[in-house]
Amino acid sequence: MRTAGVIMVLLGGSCAGVFDPILFQSKTERRNMDCLRLSQEEGAERYPGQIPPKGGRALAGFQPDVMACSTRYLQPADRNARDEAILSTLSLQVTELVESAGALAPRSARWHVDAFYPSLAVAQKIAVTARTTLAERGFSVSDRVPTLAAGDVAVLASLPPSEAYRTACARSFETKVLGPDELFLGLMIVDARETRLHAGLCEGGVWRWLP
Repeated sequence: MRTAGVIMVLLGGSCAGVFDPILFQSKTERRNMDCLRLSQEEGAERYPGQIPPKGGRALAGFQPDVMACSTRYLQPADRNARDEAILSTLSLQVTELVESAGALAPRSARWHVDAFYPSLAVAQKIAVTARTTLAERGFSVSDRVPTLAAGDVAVLASLPPSEAYRTACARSFETKVLGPDELFLGLMIVDARETRLHAGLCEGGVWRWLP
């Protein structure tokens, strides 16, 4: 696993043509980057000294967000064929699933996202891509992953995957891990041999698979 420093990319605002170093990465290199979009205040808090606090020097009329990117995932040659197949189509697959989920949910809801995949590094990449895609479409997205109590987790581990997701959704609502205005989007593979992502939406304690 390779680790690199954080690249800060200024986004948004009214200033056109902002320099974006990600554009100068190859497609393969971009797939190896983990990016998280933050407000300028969040960026300054997480990366002091690298991002100026709000109110610091900025281009006139420019209200930036910050994209924090780091290269910290396995190189393509180190991945198995399934991981590489998933990552090579990740943006397209996640976009389709997010748009399907967004069409079913109220715009006012706050989203929580997690991915379930054998490789933790790939799971994190999937989740970050989904969060970023949701945020880019104007949804409110939390970086918090809802967590059930240990007893619930032990029970879920004994259930078939399809039943486990349904039960986890119901328990999250019953135990107030998720509130009435919160949604959970889960992304996963159902069969270990496949390279297609599936997703389900938990809303109001009811789990439904996305088409």
